[in-house]
Amino acid sequence: MTRLEDKLREAYREAAGTVRPESIRALHLKATQRAAVAPARHRTLLVPLAAAASVAVIAVASFVVLPSLAGRAPGHKARAHRAQGPAVSRLAALPTYTVLNGGNELNVVVTATGRVAGRLRAPAGLAFATIAGTAGDRTFFAAADLNPQTSCEAFFYRFTLNADGQPSALTPLPVHRLPGLPTALAASADGAQVAYSVVGCASGPARHIGSGHPIGAISLVNLASGTVTRHWSYTLSEDYTTDLSMSADGSELGYSNYQNASSVVGRVLAARAPSGPDQRHSRIVARQVNSVALSGSGRLMYAITGARDHVLASYDTANGRQVQVLHVWPARFQPGPLVADPAGGFALLAVTVSAPHRAGASNIGRGSCRVVHHHVKCQGFTPPRTVFFSINLATGAATRLPIRASGPAGWGMIAW
Repeated sequence: MTRLEDKLREAYREAAGTVRPESIRALHLKATQRAAVAPARHRTLLVPLAAAASVAVIAVASFVVLPSLAGRAPGHKARAHRAQGPAVSRLAALPTYTVLNGGNELNVVVTATGRVAGRLRAPAGLAFATIAGTAGDRTFFAAADLNPQTSCEAFFYRFTLNADGQPSALTPLPVHRLPGLPTALAASADGAQVAYSVVGCASGPARHIGSGHPIGAISLVNLASGTVTRHWSYTLSEDYTTDLSMSADGSELGYSNYQNASSVVGRVLAARAPSGPDQRHSRIVARQVNSVALSGSGRLMYAITGARDHVLASYDTANGRQVQVLHVWPARFQPGPLVADPAGGFALLAVTVSAPHRAGASNIGRGSCRVVHHHVKCQGFTPPRTVFFSINLATGAATRLPIRASGPAGWGMIAW
């Protein structure tokens, strides 16, 4: 965790216990524990009822899609190092398009080249918070909130891409508008089911609430019937999730949150489980995680762990046993959101690469940055940059994709 993230989380912790129970609004979701960074927005900030929520809203960065001049187009037949684990005889090709969330707009990028094929502006008065894709690589879902945030509301949409990557207009989902802030989104491979996380916001005079008080929930929506079929609440001590994922058939949900307000764990929740507290109906698969994603079969959870070197490994969701170490990144690479391809075979990972600096020195708080003609201009320090890797889930090979974004990787930033 960076020094900036530490400061933001400390600031929230001081305020987290001062929320009135009666001020909590109806909720429906969760997000990851790490102080991820939300897309750039000029907005009035509200206080969410979770530590990660406040950090995600307060910490600001601008994501700009830039084609990379180096690196060949990724392909599923590329040779790579072997890793122990079950072999997969055949993998689908990488998705044609990658969607990046810039807050005010979504950028549809050709995965193999980094070329921006299309853009989709957020509705007036809103900013995109998080996105999710389906196996066909043509149907996507997006959650948005108010911009500026004059109140806490979540909005849900669907859009499609044509063969050229041009996005359709946004279509509201049956659960279009809800109170609270959206933190995570997931969809089944066929797009028939959507799961989302919404966390409540504080309002009115401050008052202490207990760590076991519900602050938000994960909800499941059947789009054919247009009904919400399940709600699983999470508490203040758990925090909300930002890495919600779903098995291809929609039968299992994967996500991470805190256990006992201390360590972050990866959980699996059966979609058929009755509504209620998420801890009661979920099972812990991996511990001390940074980000998780569920495999299409639901039999594996991919998790990134480690405080210095960052290890991506797979775990058996039935018993929590580590199955395979897939890849390791050194300390200066800070993994962001992990997104499993809904079609299977690959995972997409955003990694923040910090600029080297003198021992004992810090770039945080030195200089300033501003957005000029959609590019981040900085003085006084070199900002971190985000690069993207596709991970072959059979071999563990990591291929850098020819797309990148300026600024740190943030929750809700990417979708396949």
